[in-house]
Amino acid sequence: MREEGLAQGYFHQLSHKAARALGGVLSGSGGTQDVNVLVEVCHSLATPYVNKRLTKDRVLREALDLNTSDFAFDCIADLFSSAQENRFPHFQAYFAAYRLESMSEEEVLSHLRRLVFSTASHGIFRLYNEVDPTLGKILRNIKLALEHFTSLVIFERFGDRYLTPSEGNRAAFMTPLEIDEIELGLRRCLRGTENIPFMLGKLALFLQEQPVSSRAALLSSVGVVFRNIYMSPSDSNLVGLEDKLVMDELADVIHGSVDKVQVKMIRRYADGKKVDASLLHIYFEVIEKKLMLTLSGDGQDKGLREILSEYLEGMSDTDYQTLHKSRLEYLSRLAGDEVVVRLKRG
Repeated sequence: MREEGLAQGYFHQLSHKAARALGGVLSGSGGTQDVNVLVEVCHSLATPYVNKRLTKDRVLREALDLNTSDFAFDCIADLFSSAQENRFPHFQAYFAAYRLESMSEEEVLSHLRRLVFSTASHGIFRLYNEVDPTLGKILRNIKLALEHFTSLVIFERFGDRYLTPSEGNRAAFMTPLEIDEIELGLRRCLRGTENIPFMLGKLALFLQEQPVSSRAALLSSVGVVFRNIYMSPSDSNLVGLEDKLVMDELADVIHGSVDKVQVKMIRRYADGKKVDASLLHIYFEVIEKKLMLTLSGDGQDKGLREILSEYLEGMSDTDYQTLHKSRLEYLSRLAGDEVVVRLKRG
């Protein structure tokens, strides 16, 4: 009882300090003392979160030069960057949707905690990229693949991002699976030669087989498992990991580019009855395949006509020249330009 009372007392004290300091900082009337108190509160929130994450990941823990407290300071520093004349844009932007004066001190602390946890999570992701570039690349590819993948959804809890199946029952509060459990389950059906979308499909099936209360996996844990499977696969005849990741990334860029052009051009062609919708869909499948062959360095000599003939049996040269060539080449140029824009953007 005494420990519970101390915890409640600390929580109320922290809530009070957070509300007062944040009010001063957001209004612009707060001085150095309010800023220092806000830094102290954010650090108090970030430290246990960072400690929990580092405890679960040996790679990060061993690579970190700073102690947990210093790394927590490093994470929350982003919140106080770009400050000018006592204006702190990160806090201003986050709390713009709330009326602080109508919120309880506990509610203020709750919102601040979400902001701190999210910021600390980004800091940990940056650390992944620094100490383990391969893992950072895998996590980026997972996020790209999830933009077009419907079998899994992302939900956020206290700054952490989790994956769970989009179909089936889910508990309101789920206990995420440990890394070892995920890896053991996926190694039964993966060889280490598959691409990221295929691996996510197997993960979705694996999660659906779990008890309702455990159908969740921490996004970073999934990245670690995928890396481990790639690094120690069950098949010795492998494509290099770096090459596979580059190909996955390239495929996502090409698919997104073609999809954007297709959506834009549907109204011009299909809705205007100039081209049958099914034929238009074939055009963009041909274009995506051609771009992938060209940019991957494989099949450079395979042209649009040759690929289109795989879809339209019996198409003659005359048919291609009069019915398809100009339109297909035009759409291909648009998609190619979009790919270039996205690749330059990184």
